[in-house]
Amino acid sequence: MTAPSKYRRAAAILLRRYAMALAQWAIIAGLGAIAACGFRPLALWPAMLLGVAGLVFLIGRQASARNAALVGWLWGVGHFTLGNNWIATAFTYQAKMPTWLGLLAVVALAFYLAVYPALAALAAWLLNRRLGAALVPAFAGVWVVAEWLRAWVFTGFAWNPLGVALLGDFAHPGLAVLAPWMGSYGLSAVAVVLAGMVGAGLVHILRPAGNRLR
Repeated sequence: MTAPSKYRRAAAILLRRYAMALAQWAIIAGLGAIAACGFRPLALWPAMLLGVAGLVFLIGRQASARNAALVGWLWGVGHFTLGNNWIATAFTYQAKMPTWLGLLAVVALAFYLAVYPALAALAAWLLNRRLGAALVPAFAGVWVVAEWLRAWVFTGFAWNPLGVALLGDFAHPGLAVLAPWMGSYGLSAVAVVLAGMVGAGLVHILRPAGNRLR
């Protein structure tokens, strides 16, 4: 094989790897965006459960703490980009600012807010792998802490805590009946636990029949 052929083959391998990595990152961010569909105006709460279930599943499959944190951050970028898209519209009412500036602000804010899901993913992975804690309860607990930090650090940005997706309207309040006793953070923990149950059920259903008995 000639030298140019070797270089072309190496370049093709690198491009293939980068393409696969970008596709995986897009899928993770897509799961975060799916979870954001649980908030109003869409209010598709099953989508929130599926998006969070996917996040928990992916955290459990990571081989290192760094990868777990990266999964949490990518998920958060997709989640907060869609969930805070109203900010882009708000920009257009401020001295007729260009639309692209509002979109840039949404993405930039999502890059920062995604730090908190990353911290939750990192902490849950460490609790699971180093201390043997069950992943779903561990993630529910650290998610609450991460949401509290998001609402407090740098004056806070508490918009759309996860538990809000479980609230219905006045005619169908959903789990709003628990809010007086649990608060929004408690509802967020419930949302994570429910998502973990959904994820476990889907894994069981999709697992080959022969492996379900093990």
